[in-house]
Amino acid sequence: MQLFFTDQRKVWKVGQVAGLSQAELSALFARRPVPSGTPILLDEAMRPVEPVSSWFRSLALERKDAKTMRSYAYSVLMLLHFLLARETDLQSVTETDLREFCLWRQDEAEEVVGDAAWDRDWAAIESLYRYLIRIGVVARQPWRATPQRSNVASRIRPDLRVRHMELDQYLYLRDVGFGGLAPDAGLDASFRGWRPHRNRAACELALMAGMRIQEWSTLLLPELGLVYGQRPAFADVELKACAKFGRPRSVYVAPDPMELLDPYLLLERPEIVAKAQRSLRRRHRELFVIQRLEADGARVRGTWFRGRRDVEVRPGRGRRCACSS
Repeated sequence: MQLFFTDQRKVWKVGQVAGLSQAELSALFARRPVPSGTPILLDEAMRPVEPVSSWFRSLALERKDAKTMRSYAYSVLMLLHFLLARETDLQSVTETDLREFCLWRQDEAEEVVGDAAWDRDWAAIESLYRYLIRIGVVARQPWRATPQRSNVASRIRPDLRVRHMELDQYLYLRDVGFGGLAPDAGLDASFRGWRPHRNRAACELALMAGMRIQEWSTLLLPELGLVYGQRPAFADVELKACAKFGRPRSVYVAPDPMELLDPYLLLERPEIVAKAQRSLRRRHRELFVIQRLEADGARVRGTWFRGRRDVEVRPGRGRRCACSS
């Protein structure tokens, strides 16, 4: 069995597809959309392995995050190989088989995992069996479950016990841990990090604005009001589909994190952009190349791999595919 992940852009990049014209291919994608990142499991004859591939498609249609689908796919692929080696399958698996798989993952596999990683594997297995029950492949789940949780899941308590840092501790983390300074505020020549000004700015932005990793890591400069070399004192940012679960929300970026952006934009970002130009030019056919920014900073004009268009600034993973012309 071989695991693949869909990417419609690569189909257009290849060009002509055997047996289908460009018009037929466009009509097929319009009729049966497949979100990018959807896993598909193929057998030796390159045919979809069912019902697992249909489960993957159901996850994509439920708008599961691409990273979540990738994690689920590898977890279930390991389970399938484990069951195949024991001459059993998903329909005839027992709770003992699943407990043995858990033991193998945590004690005997080439890369063993802890309880937290096993719980991620188990979340994928539970999701798969909910789908198999729904479509009638199996009558019930093959494990016993208590009112609280499954008997096969780990006993880790899901509630987190967080101790908040004092202000001095946070400043030490930001400037020493992320910023490359020594404890006495001097320059640490042995610092092995990368782009300390960007690190400090990102740390401050995440804390002061309450953004999650996906949010601040895909934030675009125009959304902070950084257009044509101008920087406002503060910014109100509409995160829209970049927010968790795709629920739009707004955040306030205070003056302090805005000021920390200045050293990064002045000293580090030009070098980062310059180094990226060579690889970006090679990939320009699959990138969205921005040519004009509208006055409100919410819409851009540019070219993508299928032609020129006006689009809203794309959320999530798509933002990493944008580059300035």
